[in-house]
Amino acid sequence: MPALRHQKGASTRSTATRRSPACLAAAAGLISLAASAAPADNPPALDGQFQLGVEYEYEKSADGRQHTNALTLVPGVKWRSGWLTMTELLIETEQEREAGRVTERASKLGLRLRKDFALTERARLVLRGLLGHAFIAGEGYSYAYLEPSLRYEFDALEMMMGFRAVRSIDGNPGHDFNKFRIGPSFDLGPASEIEFRFVRNWEASTGRHASDAYIVEFVQKF
Repeated sequence: MPALRHQKGASTRSTATRRSPACLAAAAGLISLAASAAPADNPPALDGQFQLGVEYEYEKSADGRQHTNALTLVPGVKWRSGWLTMTELLIETEQEREAGRVTERASKLGLRLRKDFALTERARLVLRGLLGHAFIAGEGYSYAYLEPSLRYEFDALEMMMGFRAVRSIDGNPGHDFNKFRIGPSFDLGPASEIEFRFVRNWEASTGRHASDAYIVEFVQKF
């Protein structure tokens, strides 16, 4: 997700010794999920459906000074069997503007794993974890997030509400955030869907409102 420049300066009190347990839990969870996905003895043939997502995100800082536009390509596989529900690769590019001029450009690459837990015929708990790296001129950092969410289906509509804890995992300050995410997804047919998300973003160390974001993603299944 985009990280606005003014947020980085406000969060320089973070240090490597204050890494949140959430980032360590995210990293450990991803490793354990990956290890559980394929048994060591006689692993089964891969059985999944390939899909491709294209996501656009617009983020505005709480004071309205910075605006960030991000575009993310999300190729992935939804598994028909095995313990994991989905594996995705996130390839993101973003551009931040202030007073009409570009102030920062960045690229991100991440691996995301997902596991669904059915609660009822229509409700499910979804757990997603990501490990990624951001490439920024003069600064790069690695990060992780863990995102539990609750989803409920209404025929062709699905609503989700979730919480995402984003943490730097290499001690680089200014990248620890907590995010509340909510929004619907709509089926456009048997092999495509579109989803909308509203995201409120807080600095993890201070609880200060950092930004709001609006996201739309189109997914095509093959």
